[in-house]
Amino acid sequence: MEKDATKAQEERKGFIESVVEDLWDTRNTEVLQVLPTKEESEIQLVERAGLSSFSPFNLMLAGGLLLIVYIIFRKVKDASHEAHGETTVDTEVADEEKLQKALQEKKRFLEVYPQMKQELEERIRKLHTLADKIDKVHKGCTITQVVAKSTCAVSGVLTILGLTLAPVTAGFSLGLLASGLGLWGAAAVTSASAKIVEEVNMELAEAEASQLLPRSNNTENDIKSNNTEKDITESLEKITSRLVSVSKQFVKNVDDIKKNIDAIKLEKASPRLANKAKRLMTTGKVSAKSTKEVKKAFGGTVLAMTKRARIMGAATAGHSLALDIVSIIKDTKHLQNGAKAESAAKLRQQAQELEQKLQELIQVHDILTQ
Repeated sequence: MEKDATKAQEERKGFIESVVEDLWDTRNTEVLQVLPTKEESEIQLVERAGLSSFSPFNLMLAGGLLLIVYIIFRKVKDASHEAHGETTVDTEVADEEKLQKALQEKKRFLEVYPQMKQELEERIRKLHTLADKIDKVHKGCTITQVVAKSTCAVSGVLTILGLTLAPVTAGFSLGLLASGLGLWGAAAVTSASAKIVEEVNMELAEAEASQLLPRSNNTENDIKSNNTEKDITESLEKITSRLVSVSKQFVKNVDDIKKNIDAIKLEKASPRLANKAKRLMTTGKVSAKSTKEVKKAFGGTVLAMTKRARIMGAATAGHSLALDIVSIIKDTKHLQNGAKAESAAKLRQQAQELEQKLQELIQVHDILTQ
């Protein structure tokens, strides 16, 4: 019996120590939130202690345990309140720092706002001015292109007539072909000049516009600057190549015109040689010696061409004439619609984006000054 009592007492003592250790080890409110109520505590403690009834001793033991639990609970709660108080102080300090920083940012914004607003308005105005300039140049160059293509069309008609009428009226045909070559050369130079003027103005306007747009960092600035310089360089190379090509073609046309003028003079001075040239153009039945004489005298002109060559030349001129007419109709419609350039529309879109940023800036200013 005594052994059993001693064993039960040790078990109760060990249980009390384990409860105290568990509570001290956790030291947080989560454990306390799941603690049983007073009535539940008494029952659980009695059952876990091996007590079968609420005797005076048992009640005193349970009360002592509850007192220990209460003391531990108060210590944990006080520690929690103390920690919470320190956190609140830290939070208040952080909030005060944020408030001071916000006030400084507001002051800085209000100081630079007038200059920012003025710069945005100036950039928007310049972008619209550049867009209007590009449209004006584009419209003028389009009109020039219509005139040049019309001249090319007339040149094509004269070429077709000259090739067709050559066997009948050799001298007149040579005059038509010479006139056609002259008109074509003038039209080619005019068209190339118009394209060069438009491209140069467009490149310069886009380069100036790139300086007006906002940039995020220096690296992006360098990339945009390099791209602009690269585009201008490539454009100049294309323009130079086109000028060289047009110049070579113009020189060739001048030589061909000179050949036709010399052929007119020779045709009038040598009727016999002119007759051989007509037979070569119509039937092709001439001797090798006569063919050699005609080619030597009229080489490079219609009088030295066979019937097949004249038909091929007329077909080529007819194809070019059809393309010129289609292009003229297209450019005319473009002019009727206002002749707006794509690059100008792009600049206006960029100006509109800056206007949106300006409106956002004004809204922020209005909110801060209310």
